[in-house]
Amino acid sequence: MILRELNDYYQRLVDDPEVDVPRRHWSNEKAAWEIGLDADGGVAYVDPLLTGEGKGARPFMVLRVPEHSTRAGSGFKPFFLCDSSAYLLGMSEKQGEEKRAAARALHKSILEGVDDEGARAVLRFFENDDPLASLRGDVVAELQRGKSRFAVFRLKGDAQRLHERPAIAKAWMTHCEQPPDDVVVGQCSVTGEAGSLARLFPQVTGVVGAQSAGASLVSFNQRSFDSYGKSQAFNAAISETVAFNAGSALKHLFADPHHRIRSGKTTLVFWADRPAPNEDAVVGALLRMMPDGSEDRSAEDGKAVSRIGYALQRMQQGLPLSGYDPDVRYFILGIAPNAARLAVQFFEVSTFGKLEQSFGEYLRDTAMDGVRPRSLFTLLRQTAVRGNEDDVPSPLFASCVHAMLSGARFPRALLGALLTRMRADHASGNTWDMGQRAALIKAYLVREGRWRSREHGIEEKGGLQMGLERARSNRGYVLGRLFAVMERAQTAAIGDVNATIKDRYIGSAASTPRRVYPSLLNNLQHHIAKLRKANAGLCVMLEKETDSIMALIEGEAFPASLDMEDQGEFFVGYYQERCYLWKSKEERADGAAVPEIVVDIEEQ
Repeated sequence: MILRELNDYYQRLVDDPEVDVPRRHWSNEKAAWEIGLDADGGVAYVDPLLTGEGKGARPFMVLRVPEHSTRAGSGFKPFFLCDSSAYLLGMSEKQGEEKRAAARALHKSILEGVDDEGARAVLRFFENDDPLASLRGDVVAELQRGKSRFAVFRLKGDAQRLHERPAIAKAWMTHCEQPPDDVVVGQCSVTGEAGSLARLFPQVTGVVGAQSAGASLVSFNQRSFDSYGKSQAFNAAISETVAFNAGSALKHLFADPHHRIRSGKTTLVFWADRPAPNEDAVVGALLRMMPDGSEDRSAEDGKAVSRIGYALQRMQQGLPLSGYDPDVRYFILGIAPNAARLAVQFFEVSTFGKLEQSFGEYLRDTAMDGVRPRSLFTLLRQTAVRGNEDDVPSPLFASCVHAMLSGARFPRALLGALLTRMRADHASGNTWDMGQRAALIKAYLVREGRWRSREHGIEEKGGLQMGLERARSNRGYVLGRLFAVMERAQTAAIGDVNATIKDRYIGSAASTPRRVYPSLLNNLQHHIAKLRKANAGLCVMLEKETDSIMALIEGEAFPASLDMEDQGEFFVGYYQERCYLWKSKEERADGAAVPEIVVDIEEQ
């Protein structure tokens, strides 16, 4: 299904006059050098190719060049008129001469007999046994350092690069259209049509973490993966046309910052089944939503940000959007690198209308007093050590993305990971960590309750809210509130200390309350007594808050242990009470305000 949708997407890209995608047998590659040739094949110059200027300059240019196949397997596999210095110049410590000989044979087979000055210059270039003789030592050293980067050719003084000259481009196409001796004809599993089957899937470049030469989406590299005596991609029965189309579409998506979002090791790309620029902008914004935005925007960008922000606010409030097509189908693909291959983490198919509903639900579920709305990718960092997004487990990431896009329940592993981080570092590294973790815990608990209600056919009730719920009697929630009061009393009574009760006891208080609460309550009385003289107003408020909380405790005051759901309630209650206690009197009276959504549309 993925290949079929990518194949269809490529066909739409080709038909769109505003989109520049490579045709069959051509591809976009990063070239770092331009080699200028004299008419006799001598190297006249070697110039670096740069993109951008100043500090933002990048040491390559993306050029349309003859298609690059994979170099997987044994043997020498040169590329036509765009290759590394190891093949073009023989600059390789291992088998440099053999690599250049393979490149010489390829170019001779394609260009021999072509009536073009540039073609003759290339053939003479490969006949030269020492092409570097005319170059300065510093240029040779620079080429040596960047020997894995690609170089292209230009005839000195010519306006076109050699692969762009009509006669050479025609010779390349003629070479590609010739069926190889070992061609395999069969029925394509994607289109159902008979044709030449692809032995290898095109190398997809631009995937962060994958090999710079590219990686394959479809690959069979062990005999144990073969079936019915077939090898390599013949097992998948994909025609060469579909393989090229799907690979080109995937390359285009990875190169397009408006349809690509990266989180940790996973890169997410999305596309629609028809041109839908307005819907694309909203889908991209809801996936990459960040807590802050750049203020240096053009007027046009400012209007786009306002429009998208308004749409997200409507989603959060559960209100329908106008001016958007709810029937546009979207395909969301998550891919992670795996050496020379690409691993599919998830593939979601939905409509804009369903995404609108699901994301509105996500915004409401994660809404938390004092926490700006954040993308799921940002919140998931809270499950990893030191907030390193690369350490978020791929299965957890994929399951959570599915839950966000479909409205399904979040995986139980999410709650376990958040509780582990709470006990391990109790959000001491960043003052915002506690709020983000509480928001994600709340989302898990709210969805769990919602789905259990649906499964049992009962009305949903009692779900957590974004602000403090003074009447909520869940024992974990109540104990979390009580712990926040204890922490506030300690801070007010004795000021800054090396280790607060949060630092020492929050993990035990959340998991085994009976072990720590009796002694903590004794300390609370001491702190209240001290506050009665120093800050009578705060003392009265804390006493009233303690009494109201203790009145909610039913049965066994301090249980021996709390299950995972109650531990989650503990941290939500702790955070919400903590926010409440640090508010001014006026803010406490106003309650929790719905946080504003700020959209960041900067390229990633």
